[in-house]
Amino acid sequence: MTLGYHGGVPYAEETELAATPQTFTISAQSIAKRKKNILLGGVLSLLLAAVVVAGNARYPQTYNEVLLWSVLGFVLIGNLVNYYRHRRYLRLIRDHRVDVFPGRVEFWTGGEKSVLDIGDIAGVYLYRRRGTLRHIQIRLKSNRGIRLEGYGDAEGLASAIAGQLPQAHVVDG
Repeated sequence: MTLGYHGGVPYAEETELAATPQTFTISAQSIAKRKKNILLGGVLSLLLAAVVVAGNARYPQTYNEVLLWSVLGFVLIGNLVNYYRHRRYLRLIRDHRVDVFPGRVEFWTGGEKSVLDIGDIAGVYLYRRRGTLRHIQIRLKSNRGIRLEGYGDAEGLASAIAGQLPQAHVVDG
């Protein structure tokens, strides 16, 4: 990056500022899949609760009151937590995006930007199932990890990030 001066104030040359990022967002299919999984979990929870209620009515010694209220409480609390987490996820991804620039990756969530320098990445792991990229795991030199999943063009995101790293630091499998 070349620095210039304008009125005594340093600024970056236009070449780096004008670089057009590759932008990636969460896909509508990923959101629909999460919603379907939340609903399926709720249906299965209701089925479990119905089995315990029926068992309690038919065999009160085996399916006692403790089991009945424990299962009902667990099902209710578990589904409320899942619903709350899903609503929070929808609120956070509304304006979420990942911008990949040469030399850095910017994560935008809730109007806040986090910048990851490519030099801080120790490795990128691409996890596939039946040939389809499911998620990307970025391992940092600080031994922390970042998991990226649900993006519309996951292959493009993977190639944009992995293309800036030495091939030995990319594990595809």
